[in-house]
Amino acid sequence: MKLALIADVHGNLEALDAVLAQIDRLDPGPQLVCAGDLVGYGPDPDACIERLRQRGALCVKGNHEEMVLGHRDFSRCVYAGIVAAAWTRRCLSASGREFLEQLPLRIEAAPGVTVCHGNLASADTYVSTPERAAEAMQQLRFIRPQSRILVCGHTHHQALSTPASGFRTVAAPGEYELDPEAPCLVNPGAVGQARDGTAPLARWAVLDLDRWRVSYRETTFDHPTTLRKLREARLVAQVVSRRPRGLHRLVERYKARWAAWRAQR
Repeated sequence: MKLALIADVHGNLEALDAVLAQIDRLDPGPQLVCAGDLVGYGPDPDACIERLRQRGALCVKGNHEEMVLGHRDFSRCVYAGIVAAAWTRRCLSASGREFLEQLPLRIEAAPGVTVCHGNLASADTYVSTPERAAEAMQQLRFIRPQSRILVCGHTHHQALSTPASGFRTVAAPGEYELDPEAPCLVNPGAVGQARDGTAPLARWAVLDLDRWRVSYRETTFDHPTTLRKLREARLVAQVVSRRPRGLHRLVERYKARWAAWRAQR
């Protein structure tokens, strides 16, 4: 049995279509699983929801779904995310909203495979360090003791954590062998918005439960079209996000506070 793992689609239809096409070409027939954040940042929330619905994707709710639905405030979000969440609230169809409302916070995508967005306690926790990974795996032992694999997203970075090798980010496509007797954590990376400061790439992973291997993959996509749509919608036109530093960090904080105040008016 194979699972095609995606996360953080963020309303980027061009990136999602590119990933789905590559899945069909390289690994046809797996169950599609999305570890949250179907919407947010991008200009095509309804179209992305419909693509995943058509594919019978198993999806969980991410922090951007929570913000769009009004279940989470904007206090921990950046300017671009707040602007997009407010825009998505206004533009999302009734059927799209209903789909997001019905998403669970965690699911069992296959026997022994649990999926969430951040960790099992919160969709807004970044599992991005060895300590956070150890905490997430401890949660798995208590909440889902029958599971051996935890799939999460949120960080926008491909990552793997096993007892043998510890936690590590995955810098390039590749295949890794898993121990069926040892718990592990898999993050497939982001489909819709890269955060490594390089080229605009869409990333995903394929989990082979028969061979106990996980393959990390990436592809280019038609990002000029996505950028054009973002500008037309008056959203922040970026498909690669970089952490602001110095003065830019202060400006980002001010802009985020202003956007949150405006969104709540």
